[in-house]
Amino acid sequence: MTATTQRSTERRALESAAHRRGVNAVAWYFIGGTWYVGVWFWAIALAVGALILWIMERNDDVSIEAVGGVAGSAKFFLFVMGIILPLMTIAVHVASGGTRRSYTHGLWIGAAVSGMTFGVATALVKWGEWALFRRSGWSTEPELAQLYVDGSQVGLAMLVEGLFCVVYYLAGMVIAAGFYGFGFLRGVLLVLASLVPVVVSEIFLRSGFFGHALARVVGLDGTPVALAVLGGALGVVLAALLLRVVLRGVAIQPVEFAASASA
Repeated sequence: MTATTQRSTERRALESAAHRRGVNAVAWYFIGGTWYVGVWFWAIALAVGALILWIMERNDDVSIEAVGGVAGSAKFFLFVMGIILPLMTIAVHVASGGTRRSYTHGLWIGAAVSGMTFGVATALVKWGEWALFRRSGWSTEPELAQLYVDGSQVGLAMLVEGLFCVVYYLAGMVIAAGFYGFGFLRGVLLVLASLVPVVVSEIFLRSGFFGHALARVVGLDGTPVALAVLGGALGVVLAALLLRVVLRGVAIQPVEFAASASA
């Protein structure tokens, strides 16, 4: 091995190690930050669900859909987190020596882990709700059609809700990166673009909010479960690729550490 080849190998090893550190830093920040706030989200969601159930029980009009909708709002919480967190981190990551590539990969991992774990939490809450309603003799049949029948299908519910949470999280990240790097007008266009993978996932996974109606409009409401899950995963892939394209073109604004310190 020549000296030049050895130096080239060492440089690639250093670059690879730096890339891994950058990816891990971003991923763990997003996972930890999401769940740090997410604990409060779930505490409030469970409290609101219990309050709704108490009010409905007193009025003798109990609906599993009204209570379960609180747990189903997890994807909207992650959508908002996807908008907030990148605005706080992208410039600092690059200023600290990170790259757009390591930042993008870190976001992918952070969104995937956070989204799937939130999906698990959502499915467990819905299973607990289903068990409570069943034990109390209340109707466990949802009023709105969805891909899984009810909370008793825990495995399918985890997968469906997890995919929903991931795609909504990634869509929020696309919006944040768009407004950060491209200004208001092009940012608005990217908002519309970010909705494409969301709509794809909604059509195939058929959430009870509006996904089933969209699926019925395009004639995909009868898609078999296995193909529907693959369609939901396609939405996640589209959102991840869109995020990559947007971040590659983002102009990073300088971080004025000295000015901040002197102020």
